[in-house]
Amino acid sequence: MTNIVIFGKGGIGKSTIASNLSTVYALQGRKVLHVGCDPKHDSTLGLVEGGLIETFMEKYSRVFGVRDHVELKPEDLLVKGRLGIDCIEAGGPEPGVGCAGRGISLMLEALQDLRILDNGGYDIQVFDVLGDVVCGGFAAPLRKGFAEKIVIVASEELMALYAANNIAKSVKTYSSNGVYLAGVVANLKDGQVERGRLERFAALLNTRILEFVPRDPAVREAEFARDKTVVERAPGSPFTKSVESLAAKILAVRREDCPVPTPMDDRRFYGAW
Repeated sequence: MTNIVIFGKGGIGKSTIASNLSTVYALQGRKVLHVGCDPKHDSTLGLVEGGLIETFMEKYSRVFGVRDHVELKPEDLLVKGRLGIDCIEAGGPEPGVGCAGRGISLMLEALQDLRILDNGGYDIQVFDVLGDVVCGGFAAPLRKGFAEKIVIVASEELMALYAANNIAKSVKTYSSNGVYLAGVVANLKDGQVERGRLERFAALLNTRILEFVPRDPAVREAEFARDKTVVERAPGSPFTKSVESLAAKILAVRREDCPVPTPMDDRRFYGAW
């Protein structure tokens, strides 16, 4: 079983990449669990018929409201998506109320208590996690030992690289838990951007660029349609070919080839450009 955690700042495209990776693996005949760890709960939009699914936090609150002792079962949590992908979304509180990171922690605790990750027979488990890991809740997959291969999605934009550097700090902190940084995915905003800066950034983190994902109108079309992933809707598109390449590269990465990352402090980060 391979646990893949896709990290990145909000809006960087990590959910699109994560859901399409799950699709690629499922089309290859692998049994996949896709876990959305984002209060927007949109990671599974293209994987499940009918749009947004009920989140873990919604289910937890509903059951808690009718029973003093919450006893969730695996079938209470998982939603079967197309291609046989099992899906779950953490969800979170209303904006401005509560802590979204706590919802992620509760969901992971439930997965652990119910032994879903151990007994589900999954070949691939994809976790799609928000943020630059300033909140411990978003680092829960690392802290609680669910993570294995960490993939950071960034772009050529400065704040995306800043978030990637922060995520690398968290990977370093929890490296003793067995997590390792497989590499960075450059989800390009500008197709003409000079790629050397991104490669130099990856080298500063003591990692590599796994894939340069191109700008592709097929992504926007799939996001608005919300009925299928890009891989399904546009199998010959540049984006699909890039994600298929990325899927193979992630599986090929070995722990022994991934040194502990060397993230920069803020002063060094801003001085690097």
